[in-house]
Amino acid sequence: MTDNIEYIPVADATDIEPGHSVSVNVNGTNILICNTEEGFFAVQDMCTHELVPLCGGYIQGTLISCPLHGAVYDLKSGEVMAPPAFEDLQTFKLKIEGTSISVESPTGKSLNF
Repeated sequence: MTDNIEYIPVADATDIEPGHSVSVNVNGTNILICNTEEGFFAVQDMCTHELVPLCGGYIQGTLISCPLHGAVYDLKSGEVMAPPAFEDLQTFKLKIEGTSISVESPTGKSLNF
């Protein structure tokens, strides 16, 4: 089976400190690239509770908390781990070559908000 996913270069791994994130816009979709103790993960940069950006949220392990009301999400799966949110985040596949981070194109993916 071949990988027909289109990947778009978005960041350099050396520009994202551990425990931090950067928001990138890919084809009109804001995607948050997070550097965690388990590696890099990509999720929609929009809390499903109040539709505010997650960029700047506190990252601990592979969890991120919304900077507004504190909803907690698992960056690996997008799953809600603590309220007030109840809808999971959309996740995106990453490809890392050297220090170049590419994210799958969100074209055709429906975000759940």
